[in-house]
Amino acid sequence: MDAHSRRRAALDAIAAVTVGARAADVESEVVDFKEEGGTVVADGDRVAIRAQHEPAAQALAAEVACMAMSDKGGVIVVGVNDKGVGPAAFVGCYLDLDWLRRRVYALTQPHYAIDVIEEVIQAGKRLYLINVAPALSEVRSGGKLRARYGTNCLELDGDRARAFMERWRRYDWSAEPSDERLSTGDRAALDAAHAHYRDAKGRSAGSDAELVRRMGVALDDSDDPVLNRAGALLLCRYENDVERLDVRVIDVEGAASRKRELLGAPVITAFDTAWGVIDQAFPSRPVMVGVQRRAERSIPERALREALGNAIMHRDYRMPRASIVAVAIGQPPDTLRVISPGDFPEGVDKDRLLATRSQPRNRALAEAMRVLGLAEREGVGIGAMYRTMLRDGHAAPEILPEGGDVVCRLPGGRVDTEMRRFFDDLIAVDGRFEEDVRSHIAITELLERTPLRTERLARLAQSSEDEAFEVLNRLADAGAVARLLDGSRAFRLSPASRASLRARIRYKQRSTADEQWDLVRAFLDGREEIGRKDASGLLGVGEGRASNILSELYNDHGVIEPVGSARGRGVRYRLSR
Repeated sequence: MDAHSRRRAALDAIAAVTVGARAADVESEVVDFKEEGGTVVADGDRVAIRAQHEPAAQALAAEVACMAMSDKGGVIVVGVNDKGVGPAAFVGCYLDLDWLRRRVYALTQPHYAIDVIEEVIQAGKRLYLINVAPALSEVRSGGKLRARYGTNCLELDGDRARAFMERWRRYDWSAEPSDERLSTGDRAALDAAHAHYRDAKGRSAGSDAELVRRMGVALDDSDDPVLNRAGALLLCRYENDVERLDVRVIDVEGAASRKRELLGAPVITAFDTAWGVIDQAFPSRPVMVGVQRRAERSIPERALREALGNAIMHRDYRMPRASIVAVAIGQPPDTLRVISPGDFPEGVDKDRLLATRSQPRNRALAEAMRVLGLAEREGVGIGAMYRTMLRDGHAAPEILPEGGDVVCRLPGGRVDTEMRRFFDDLIAVDGRFEEDVRSHIAITELLERTPLRTERLARLAQSSEDEAFEVLNRLADAGAVARLLDGSRAFRLSPASRASLRARIRYKQRSTADEQWDLVRAFLDGREEIGRKDASGLLGVGEGRASNILSELYNDHGVIEPVGSARGRGVRYRLSR
């Protein structure tokens, strides 16, 4: 059951109450009437509550979590007394709906995103509809796992929960059949799909039927195949009352749009129109990189396209009222923000985006877009965004969940031609660096702080320490970085790199104590222990001063510990355990 069918059932139930039905009698598995918590006091009187009344939000979050754990989902109609009859059953409501949507997301575990909440006025009273799609994982609120059976919420036991997960684990909204056939496809969209396919593959797909088969969106082998939802969304005027893309150009945050396009399906032509707006907002301009003149943008084209394509591929289409919002900000624009409805797909960690294998929520749609060249091949898109942004001297992309949406922000600006030349020269030495995001992260980090240890790069680049060490070794072989000491796992920019990037180095002059610890730590990469004589030669100080330095690192900082007794001239130290 899709969102439109659930909404229709809710509106029909409201209409039945309006003409005299008892509200409880028209509730069903997919329609539930509720009043906001706190609006009915002990003596039965109804009172107003604040627009951000937390107990009411907690109660509704529990109802949302329950409705989500069902095969069809449902609609919670808020502002209705289910014991009431006729128009008197409509009692109204008070909560701020944007705030409520964010609170439902925060109060469910794992966070569950709901569609934009729809407000309606019935018999002069304000009601709102919370359209809840079936969850794809176990959703709790207040630590409880419940599901809707008939018109009741029941606690799920282990067997019921397991059965639910087994049914839904491989669910793909975009692979389900639509009511559309190839013959209902929009001609302009089909022509655009053919053009994208030729550009991506270097050859024609042939007929329309052959094209949709290569896209993987045809569900049968007839001359006029039924399309899955991915095909309907891309190629047809599918659910043409739904706004899929909202593209804006603004001067500053909060300002009115200088340009705006509201776009529905077919999504392939919506994508092309949206890209036209973004392309115009971030035009390419000639810049000199070394002795070469190049056309560059304030945000790299590959990052712009990936941000838009990712939003289309990964958004939750079970929430049709919410649209993808792409905003170009600045005069001229130097930042792009893209808001995609729905949280990250199950199993995707916001802190591991570079390391997580691509898990598109809409697998059939993602594959069709890749066939048309509208999205990167699996597993490389996020890395490409990071790499191209860092290569041009920009900050890394910000990709975060926010109140049930995923927000991607690309902070651009003037291309740093010296950074770009540095990476071009590095790639000329070793072509593997061109697609290696970890090397770009390493160099960018070394402009902020030094030295860079293997374990820190592993955290930043979301890789294993062995992979990080391999990258740093290759950078050292290319002359971009150098070990702090022979055999150590700490690296700094090489003298040639420091000279090339001197104006971009942002770390402050480091204290003598910090530099001494860096050297001691690097020494202990290759040896188990260090004594006063070792430290004297390493730090270039007398043995007495070296002994004091080691003692301070032990007593004041706790980063090393004595081996055996802590007293005497022969005390030796190792890394603290």
